[in-house]
Amino acid sequence: MCALLTGCGGLPIPDGLVPRDFATCVRAMYAELASPSAVAFPLTLRECGLHASSCNTLRTCALRGARADVCKGRGRSGAVDMCDSAGRAVTCVDEHVTLVRDCPRGGEQCSVRDGKATCTLGRCEADAAPACSASGTRIVECKGGRLLSMDCAALGLRCVTTPAGPRCATPRPACAKEAHRCDGAVAVGCHEGHEVRVDCAGVGMSCAPQKGPESVGECVQASTKAACNERAPAKCDKATVRYCMGGRSRAYLCKSMGFSGCTTDARGAHCVN
Repeated sequence: MCALLTGCGGLPIPDGLVPRDFATCVRAMYAELASPSAVAFPLTLRECGLHASSCNTLRTCALRGARADVCKGRGRSGAVDMCDSAGRAVTCVDEHVTLVRDCPRGGEQCSVRDGKATCTLGRCEADAAPACSASGTRIVECKGGRLLSMDCAALGLRCVTTPAGPRCATPRPACAKEAHRCDGAVAVGCHEGHEVRVDCAGVGMSCAPQKGPESVGECVQASTKAACNERAPAKCDKATVRYCMGGRSRAYLCKSMGFSGCTTDARGAHCVN
């Protein structure tokens, strides 16, 4: 995923969603996907980034059916939002698509208000604070005459009411914000006040409350002496990205994902065509 996200050009993915350096991306994704907050991992990365096998498949998936040239002539002086002919909310920057939200997929409509394209469930009468929908599948809010929503069910979650307001969470038991424990080889953490379980054994690791150089979330491997400096920047070795993670030297062959080689620029080391 990180080879594609850092190496492919013209992706319809907002800047800042993922680190642009290969090694930093890998470290960040490992930490994110093994943490309780992984249950809220962005749909674009979950459905496209994790499953794409080339720049073209990643780009096509992230467009969500929108035309690649839908932003032609738009966004030359800054970000411009619009609704395309199929009702998708599209953000354009410098004539390129940087974000697509597939409103019809969630039973919503695209609406542009104050220059921002949003997905809404339609009109509403009076402004109201966010709340859980009657079905418990969405966070809904009436704002400016439009019923805005966050579809928790799309992430496999449900809407729960917390002291901070409605949130998307698992249907598991309630927990304290920072609580974490081991249930055998399963790491049990907390996200939005409800438990999240991560199966460490499924990736050949164990669960331990004490983190070490080989830890991923609460999942750990046998402790080993660090053999490299994780703070050192990644480097290109011909078509291979070499970097350090978890105290071990690692390598990724860019050609394995169809890239021609590796390059180092202001973003760091990454694959390139």
